[in-house]
Amino acid sequence: MGLSSRTLWTLRRYWADRLGVPPEAFEKSGGTVGNAEEGGIQLFSHGDSQIVGVPGPLLDAAEDRSETEIPLDAEDEDAVHGWLTRFDGIEQAIGPTFYGYADRETFTPVESDARALTAADAAAYRSFQRSIPDNEWEQGGTQFTPGETVGLFVDEELVAVAGFDVWEGVLAHLAVVTRPDNRGHGYGRSVVSQATEKAFADGLLPQYQTSDAWPWSVALAQDLGFHRFATAYLGVYRR
Repeated sequence: MGLSSRTLWTLRRYWADRLGVPPEAFEKSGGTVGNAEEGGIQLFSHGDSQIVGVPGPLLDAAEDRSETEIPLDAEDEDAVHGWLTRFDGIEQAIGPTFYGYADRETFTPVESDARALTAADAAAYRSFQRSIPDNEWEQGGTQFTPGETVGLFVDEELVAVAGFDVWEGVLAHLAVVTRPDNRGHGYGRSVVSQATEKAFADGLLPQYQTSDAWPWSVALAQDLGFHRFATAYLGVYRR
């Protein structure tokens, strides 16, 4: 079972607005260019559609290129990176990135002892954060908010944490980190499951974003019923 038509409608309109294109761009084959100030050039591949959001200074150059020049195979990483870095001011290309979403019809929760952390868990949270390498915390760390942040304890030690940021009142952008010496036991999946439940309770659509270079992270999301809506790349714009 895939994402519901209502969920797809919501996602197409949300991302069309973010990328500066009409919602119909996500339902037609080929490339569409829009004006989007997202810190670089974003390329979203959704089925047969290629949506490119471009900062104002590069918009003319992007529109001058024919649709056939937009890479249509999102799995051809070299072609996409080469296309992005040919624009003036783009210093590097990042991707491919998995953008996955779950709705109540696709979500497959897991039973666990994961729970919302309380103020009494602050010391355990600080100890947990110190155990995570800085670069990993930047990628998946979440702010400690009692009653909101989800954690899982094993033998009285906090081993995994998840939470989410709210994007424009629509999406719950999930983040998850597991203690390095406690990985491979499903703890990350457990806290993401609980955080996803909370997102639904708050009336939000949960979003799981991760690099396709981390298949274990993609698998975590898919095991919970997250479906790939888009494969995305970012050309980082030097301002």
